Formats: sequence, C-alpha cells, structure tokens
Amino acid sequence: MIIDVSNFIDGETREVSFSEKVLIPENYCVDNNADVKVVGEISNEKGKFHFTGNVLASLCLNCDLCLKPFYVELKFIIDEIFSDDFSEVDSENDFFHFSDKKINLAEAIISGILFNIPMKAVCSDNCKGLCGVCGHNLNEGDCQCDKTYVNPKFEKLKALFEESEEEV
Repeated sequence: MIIDVSNFIDGETREVSFSEKVLIPENYCVDNNADVKVVGEISNEKGKFHFTGNVLASLCLNCDLCLKPFYVELKFIIDEIFSDDFSEVDSENDFFHFSDKKINLAEAIISGILFNIPMKAVCSDNCKGLCGVCGHNLNEGDCQCDKTYVNPKFEKLKALFEESEEEV
C-alpha cells in the first residue's frame, strides 16, 4: 500500500490498484487480518497528494449476540489528502503525513475499516444470541434454564410494569 510519489509532477493523476492484507487492531476477532482491495487514483495538487478510491475489505468479526466469528465485507469510499509539510498542522487542515516521498495508505484504510464496522455486528438477522442464565448459544438449540426466574433485585421493577399493564 505504499505509493512512491518522488517522480510526480504538479497536476498529474495516476491510477492505483492493489490487493493486500492489513492488520486491524485486536479485539474484533481472533483473525485480525483483513483482505483489502483498493481501486482509485492519486493526484498531485501543489505538493499535496489527493487520493480517492473504492475499498472492499473482507474481515472477520465476532457476533455481538452469540460471540461466534463470522466474515463480513465492507465497501466504502476513501478520500484523503497526504502532505509532507509538518508546519501546516492546525485544526482546519485534516490530512495524513508522509515522508521520504512514499505514501503509505495503510493508516487511512485501517481508519476507514474501523469507521465502517457496524455498531452492532450480528452473524445473521435471526441470531438468537446466548442464554442470559447459562451462556448456551441458543442458535444451537434451547437450554434447560428456568426462564421464569427473576432476580430478587428486580422484583419491585417487575411489579411496576405489571401495575402499568393493569391500568391500560
């Protein structure tokens, strides 16, 4: 994901296409490698490089309901500016830095992946999750737990709900 920009002239635009594995931060799944395909273009705009492209990332996530790993494909657009001028750092300029005339797109792509991961990642629309008592995966069948058990701490709260249902 490294683009050599040492021989770019001002105003020049080049097509970029690659497929690689990127390492995403841990805690998303056991396998924290994501297969990434990027197709886009990079242009030199007076020493700043503007990259736009389409990203397709295939990665493993843990289901938020049953905790099983599953694979998901994320499609998103990346539109970033890269600059090697460190004096331009302020709150109005939002860009990635590069040095040695080589732009590494990995940081921008990983940021895009993390931004596009669903807030609630589920393996399927009909995932039943885990039993709140024993932790059994309910997608693999019912457990033998007593579902009528109510924690004594919440009995007064349950009584409030029952009273409001009687009033209606």
